[in-house]
Amino acid sequence: MKKFGMKVKDLKEALKNIDDDTEVFIANSFNICGNISKLCEVRKDNYGFFGSSVPCVILDSAQNVSFDEDE
Repeated sequence: MKKFGMKVKDLKEALKNIDDDTEVFIANSFNICGNISKLCEVRKDNYGFFGSSVPCVILDSAQNVSFDEDE
């Protein structure tokens, strides 16, 4: 789910069908305008390391997400 400036209700909606034991990762970003950023994307993905693949949820901030005009 992509949305500029998510609210708690948006985050709950994005996570409603995700298993409670799913790993959560935050994509690191650098914000030149302060030390916090708006949450703009929640996506289900897989994180691979050392030959294994772990299902996960990745949270992305405004600095990491691009919005096309069609979205």
